[in-house]
Amino acid sequence: MLFAGIDVGTSGCKMLVYDLDGNIIYQSSRKYQEEGSGGHRELNPEVVISKVKEVLKDVAGDCIEGITAMAVTSLGESVVCLDKNNKVLANSMLTGDDRGISETQEIIKILGADRIFETTGLPPNELYGLPKYMWLNRNTNAIKDAAAILYYEDFVGYILTGQRKVSYSSAARSMAFDIRKFEWSEEFLKLAGIRKEQMSEPVPPCTVIGTILPEMAEELGLNQDLKIVAGGHDQTCAALGSGLFMPEDGECGMGTCEFMFTMLPRAMMTPYMKKNDFTCIPYVFPDTYLSSIEVTTCGALKNWARDSIFQDIYRKCQEEGRNFFQYMDELARNVKTDVMVLPQFGSAGNPDLSMDAKGTITGLTIHTRPEELYKGILEGMAFQMYLAYERMQELGITMHRIAVTGGGAASELTLQIRADVFGMEVYSLESAEAGTLGCMLMAATAVKAYPSMQEGIKRAVKSKKKYVPETDMTNYYKNKFERYKRFYEVMHDFH
Repeated sequence: MLFAGIDVGTSGCKMLVYDLDGNIIYQSSRKYQEEGSGGHRELNPEVVISKVKEVLKDVAGDCIEGITAMAVTSLGESVVCLDKNNKVLANSMLTGDDRGISETQEIIKILGADRIFETTGLPPNELYGLPKYMWLNRNTNAIKDAAAILYYEDFVGYILTGQRKVSYSSAARSMAFDIRKFEWSEEFLKLAGIRKEQMSEPVPPCTVIGTILPEMAEELGLNQDLKIVAGGHDQTCAALGSGLFMPEDGECGMGTCEFMFTMLPRAMMTPYMKKNDFTCIPYVFPDTYLSSIEVTTCGALKNWARDSIFQDIYRKCQEEGRNFFQYMDELARNVKTDVMVLPQFGSAGNPDLSMDAKGTITGLTIHTRPEELYKGILEGMAFQMYLAYERMQELGITMHRIAVTGGGAASELTLQIRADVFGMEVYSLESAEAGTLGCMLMAATAVKAYPSMQEGIKRAVKSKKKYVPETDMTNYYKNKFERYKRFYEVMHDFH
């Protein structure tokens, strides 16, 4: 039996097919480009769904055996508005798009920050969906004319099955979903001009949405009995695919943004959590909740540095057939530097979420080498994440180890820095695609191929390498982190 996961992300989509031991049997991927400028970041849904169909066709052509079930994971917050003929009415706003800032303040004034947090588990912020939907409603006709408003998870599911159902974890990114009642808040949606019937039906994890439509199976070459299962928000699925189900574990996904999940002992929405922008969202297992912290510029910041301040080195690496990041990792491996980087290059993560923040670099001299600046960027992202985690410990959360997933997990230097800064074990996984592996686990569990989700995790999720804190570097980073905290307090709101 084979099971699959599709990951619809900000810069591309991918599909991986697995056996029940978590081995990758087939895979395919496609890239696409963001659109927009001047603080606007968008995706064209028509481009995205065409690329999704391409990967489905690719895999169907290779997969003679056929796929029993699959689930979809996707970026959060962004919506697709369709009219009654399934025509796309507008591009989707992405995380980091600066629209919705004034709308956030308006929502807080109407509903109150405490009530928003206690209902949705999200501290009110323009990062999440509702303020962006308000902007969309006021500046376009997309919401007024929409017969369906979908996230990319249920958009793909709807195209494949004709059924509009969305996972709790995707719905929870809207800032309009009641995480205790597991239903849309009609009062909250109304602020954006949205009617409840325009939204997909929220369903628990591992719900079978339906069987693929015969015409879609024929168009894509897929088996006609393929079951489509509710997946979820990409970071939640990655947490599952990393094996997160014990309170002492954490999961950190390093992609365009960096996102860390820890398990909460219960549903918690305290004033302290709201102040520090800590979330409370439903997880895959019954009566379990996660809290998250993030750095909003992880891979994006590294790519910016590569393409701008390190462009000559990058060009030389290209000419010599070298991987730029591997080359810089080797140069920076044993470097100690006074350079510090506040990684808020256009947006900021916890403990102070903001979509219009500015970054800062300090400690430069005329003798600063490129590898010092590069090391400062890696350390800055680790310090920012640890700053948020240090505050999160006030909730009674104490991790003992962290599983790291995503593209950033390919950097051994990055993972060793994390182990040294956090003072705990960090480990990479055999599967570099935790999000699609999480989808596979849900798809297989949904059709009873595993006796339980926990048994599926034990069978399919495998560790690759463990990174242990080095005492000397841990002490070094403790001292540097104290300086970073002062740097953060001075510069976070400077601009």
